[in-house]
Amino acid sequence: MPVQVPPPPALCANYGRQPLRLVRGDGVWLIDDRGNRLIDGFAGVAVSSLGHAHPALVAAISEQAATLLHVSNHYHHPWQEDLSARLAALSGLDRVFFCNSGTEANEAAHKLMRLHGRPRGKARLVCAVGGFHGRTMGSLSWTHNPAYREPFAPMPGEVSFVPYGDAAALEAMMADDVAMLALEPIQGEGGVHVPPDGYLAAARRLCDRHGSLLCLDE
Repeated sequence: MPVQVPPPPALCANYGRQPLRLVRGDGVWLIDDRGNRLIDGFAGVAVSSLGHAHPALVAAISEQAATLLHVSNHYHHPWQEDLSARLAALSGLDRVFFCNSGTEANEAAHKLMRLHGRPRGKARLVCAVGGFHGRTMGSLSWTHNPAYREPFAPMPGEVSFVPYGDAAALEAMMADDVAMLALEPIQGEGGVHVPPDGYLAAARRLCDRHGSLLCLDE
């Protein structure tokens, strides 16, 4: 049985933490304070998807930290400009907005929805049952799980939920008052649900038909 690790008294107990205190990583391996080695199948909720302590990654981070750490968006930065151009070319989209987290990206999308919808008389957001989009108030309103939402109700704005992967149900839900449809291309926390072929293409067509934005939370 794993040894229980009590939370530090000064740390907010907002997560049910696993009984492990991790101190080091090596590729796909995590090492705890007792010297146990565990395969990292979680990757820091996909943040550490390149593994731990890879020499090339360590060198790149060290080189940048020794060169220029942070200057904010009040100035031009060549690496930011180069990366945005590469992402735009790969995605086929026009613009890139860099964020600190997925939740912050969804908050930005929420504001874009308001900018798009308000002058057109559109206020409703459509999201999927089982979806998870974040814990800030805007992204929380997109998240279906009542256990996450209800303690902080009322949510900002009108949100309708539709079964994930059901193109007919989505078509019935969409209407001209929908400002944005927000979907995960593959649901994660909802249970790793892959939509059927053609579902996301149908979502694109429905958004075009009703003048709604389509947000894909990847």
